[in-house]
Amino acid sequence: MRKDKFQDASWDIYHSTYIQQISLWNGKVFTGYSKKNDFAEKNDKQALLVNWIIRMHKVGYLDANHHEPRRRIDSIVYFINRYPVKQEVLRLKYDYYECLDTKWGFDNRQVIQFLDDFYDALKNGNTAKIKAMYIYKRTRYEDPFDLTAQRFITRKSLHEYCTRMMEQKKFSQEQAINYFNQYQEKFEIIN
Repeated sequence: MRKDKFQDASWDIYHSTYIQQISLWNGKVFTGYSKKNDFAEKNDKQALLVNWIIRMHKVGYLDANHHEPRRRIDSIVYFINRYPVKQEVLRLKYDYYECLDTKWGFDNRQVIQFLDDFYDALKNGNTAKIKAMYIYKRTRYEDPFDLTAQRFITRKSLHEYCTRMMEQKKFSQEQAINYFNQYQEKFEIIN
């Protein structure tokens, strides 16, 4: 389908990764999905969510000073879509956010880091910084838990990587142990 037909396409309620629920201050609720029928969704699901949140700010829903009162929100909630079940993961307000599923939060640290930076920029009125956070097609988060390709040959190098990630507060001790064990199960490494 052509891009000029995107606005007319219906939401794909079955295959969307995320569901967004905007609750307005007047009690109205709007539901949106991260994918439209006959259109592809971004492969990088963290970037997909980050960009969606930035667009919500751009159109005024996350901007407390927006000039249109009809865009005033009570909250925006994001869900993982496992049709027909939706798993609540984030709630956004004007001046803070809540991670409603801590396991999801740990697995999606880049989104959580983005939200910390996003809310700092909101507090400081730095809309240029918010705009600069948008992730374009060629930009991709490096996943520290990536198990798709072998990166470590020796147990020592894997151990050092996990230790460094804990020191940089990118892994909790439990995450480091899990990653270490999963890596050893998947790849052959030298003692």
